[in-house]
Amino acid sequence: MKIDRLVALIMILLERDVISARELAERLEVSRRTIYRDIDALTMAGLPIFTLQGTAGGIGLMKSYKMDKTFFTRGEISAILSSLSSYRQLYGRKEIGRLLEKVKAIGRDDRNGGGSAGGSGNDGGTVAPAGGFAADFSLSRGNESLRGFFGIIETAMNERRYLTFEYIDRNGQISRRKVEPYLVVFKENSWYLQSYCTEREDYRIFKLARMRGLQADREHFEPRAFTPLPMDGSGWMSRDWVDVTVRIHRSVMDRVIERYGSEHILRMENDFCIASYPIIPNSFGFDRLLAFGDKCEILSPPEIRDRFREYVRGILQKYEP
Repeated sequence: MKIDRLVALIMILLERDVISARELAERLEVSRRTIYRDIDALTMAGLPIFTLQGTAGGIGLMKSYKMDKTFFTRGEISAILSSLSSYRQLYGRKEIGRLLEKVKAIGRDDRNGGGSAGGSGNDGGTVAPAGGFAADFSLSRGNESLRGFFGIIETAMNERRYLTFEYIDRNGQISRRKVEPYLVVFKENSWYLQSYCTEREDYRIFKLARMRGLQADREHFEPRAFTPLPMDGSGWMSRDWVDVTVRIHRSVMDRVIERYGSEHILRMENDFCIASYPIIPNSFGFDRLLAFGDKCEILSPPEIRDRFREYVRGILQKYEP
């Protein structure tokens, strides 16, 4: 929206003595012509904006125009910036970029050094992440392409309209679905939609990459008392979990710790460790074990070891002459 861009523009002018129209256009992701139109609009609104010609010239705001920056502490500003930066990586919306510019400006030291939440001074004043931590949620090209679904889903949520789509489940079966959308979740590099499925008459979680022909239906629904569904696999995927004991090389034990916790490392044996690794005993679970390659061996239960052996043999048969 234009008003968001104008506010972001004001905040940038507050933080910089002079800034070029080119840099403003890059930071706000618009053309320089748009920047000049915005400057004209702000000048007509009474803001004391000036322009300087030449190589060191640009656009600035009179120093007499001040804004109180003491509402947030340094740590609070940094935490907000970290969260917004991560969210922008995932969602990719220009509006979030403009919001970042506003918050960054609040976090700068003012020109007299009296601000309460200053940033570094050699990179344009970027505020460091809170506590020295940052999250990188850069998406793969495939997940970026799924952002096209976000606008459809957001419209359906805001206008309380049904979503319709074809869905390919993990067994390759195709079904037609009509759902009430409630929540979009990003987990382990995948996007999911939590919704109420009219066909199943229950809440379901759908993976966006398995959808085809997503559309917002004209029909409206009355929202239910929705509670976010767990994303740990305890309810929405399957309840047929089996606690598998594996011997894995210590070079990949970090994968067990990251997924299930260090308590699942039972003991060390030289270069290997014995670990508990719960799986669903189907292709979904066996593929997770295959990801360890030759650095993993199933020890028990014996029936899972046998089923995994047959699963691997089935794969090898595709490559036999």
